Amino acid sequence: MNKNLVLLSFLSVLIFGTNLHSDVKLTSTFSNSMVLQQKAQVRIWGTAAKNETVTIEFNGQSKSTNAENGSWTIILDSMDAGGPYTMTIKGQNTIKLSDIYVGEVWHCAGQSNMDTRVSYYPHYKSIMNSTSLPLLRFLTTRQPGGVTNNVWETCTTPEKIGKLSALGFFFGKEILQALKNNIAVGLVVTAVGGTTIASWLDPATVADDPQIKSIDSNAGSMYNAWVQPVEGYVFRGTLWMHGEQDRSNGLYKYYHQRLNQFISGWRKIWNIGDFPFYIVQLANYGSVQTDPNESASSAVIREAQRLGLAINNTALTVLIDIGDSLHFGNKQEAGRRLALPARALVYGEKELVYSGPLFIRSIIEGSKIHCLFIHCGSGMKPASGNKLTGFAIAGKDNNYSWADAVIHGDTVTVSSSSVTEPVNVRYAYGANPIGNLVNSEGLPASPFTTDGPQLPYDTSETSIINLSGSAGKTTYKLNNKQTAGRITIFSLNGKKIFEKSFNSRIDRNELNSTLKGMNSGCYIIYGLTDDYEQGKKGNSAMIY
Repeated sequence: MNKNLVLLSFLSVLIFGTNLHSDVKLTSTFSNSMVLQQKAQVRIWGTAAKNETVTIEFNGQSKSTNAENGSWTIILDSMDAGGPYTMTIKGQNTIKLSDIYVGEVWHCAGQSNMDTRVSYYPHYKSIMNSTSLPLLRFLTTRQPGGVTNNVWETCTTPEKIGKLSALGFFFGKEILQALKNNIAVGLVVTAVGGTTIASWLDPATVADDPQIKSIDSNAGSMYNAWVQPVEGYVFRGTLWMHGEQDRSNGLYKYYHQRLNQFISGWRKIWNIGDFPFYIVQLANYGSVQTDPNESASSAVIREAQRLGLAINNTALTVLIDIGDSLHFGNKQEAGRRLALPARALVYGEKELVYSGPLFIRSIIEGSKIHCLFIHCGSGMKPASGNKLTGFAIAGKDNNYSWADAVIHGDTVTVSSSSVTEPVNVRYAYGANPIGNLVNSEGLPASPFTTDGPQLPYDTSETSIINLSGSAGKTTYKLNNKQTAGRITIFSLNGKKIFEKSFNSRIDRNELNSTLKGMNSGCYIIYGLTDDYEQGKKGNSAMIY
């Protein structure tokens, strides 16, 4: 027999035999010390020989599947928090993982201010040296194309803590404390400096919109390299700290659209519903603003991030007051603030004030513009001094002038002697603005401008009710009419305060008596005419 033919036959048997007995493997997303999401079905996946049976035993469960095409996925039933557990994966071989907890998992994504590690900041050395949090764990993807040589780490030594995202560390530390240090917290970090938002879009989103690739040739590249390896790892929500790179090359103009595409695309990929998506707004940076007409790309991105609140189950963390450099040093306060919406909206601290004042709409009254806010906490105030700064108004020419601003409950009234017929108002709209509006809990108001898209809100014609007249006099108008079928007043959180039906004219005495007994602040008033039942809308109003 031909020796070459014999050798070829031997090699064929060897090769095919190896394939038939290929070891069961896990993707490197899974390792010792990992955290799996509690109260959710959890996916575990990997590779094996074609048609090999794979079985996972974990926390009282035993699940099997067939690796039809050389890959396999097993879904574990929902579990309560607990651990440590051991996981056994069986095929032709056996893998055992230990020190696994079921708890809370958060995805930390973005660019350098999310990626920058604790060890980067010298002033956190004492925290690294004095902290041991065995239930705070993390997995960081740093190599493109996978998480090779990366494993889950525990925050138990200075060396390990130093490798974790600083923002992620302080967020996780806050969540662990909120959970009474009884439930493990896991952080999956996929963040790379100098990247655009388009580069993090999923492939389907990029394919669906050819304009994305024509504007940013790197669209989708970071998703494929850094996110795809952990795609499907079940978590509670995503933390997004990003925006610096899009300030250049005109990309800032598309940030609002890209943010919507980004969140929608990731939610479709993970297929676990509208999971929490918490956006960290760009911090202040650069020369202090002096011109109210400053055109700053970072201000445009902050506004896009504010408008991201129109997306379901999102929250905004404002850092307009703590920036000191591009990679600002106060990640501890940033992490504390970022944890507030998670504590309030996910972990049941319903009375917790988790946001600074958030502008929702403006009302023009003559030479004044009234700005309505929510998330005012125990009340709004200047962070320093006795005077609000950072507000500016403009007329039809859209030329802004610095303005006086006075707080009335949940409202700020803005005016300027330079602008007698104002049209637009903005606040803290610059790269490093001078705004100082906060709530009594110390959380800063988000910058905003009204000369662009706004958050969804009732934009019907507005009625003004003024409680500041002398001797308790009240003046108001409802759609320039003095008649109504029904008057209803709500607080901004939807609580009904007053409702009364009238046959023809409004009973001013009764309405005035009600208004006098109300605290100053911002409310919604609906004045519905006799035909309101046919669907006519009412009017929102401000009481101050």
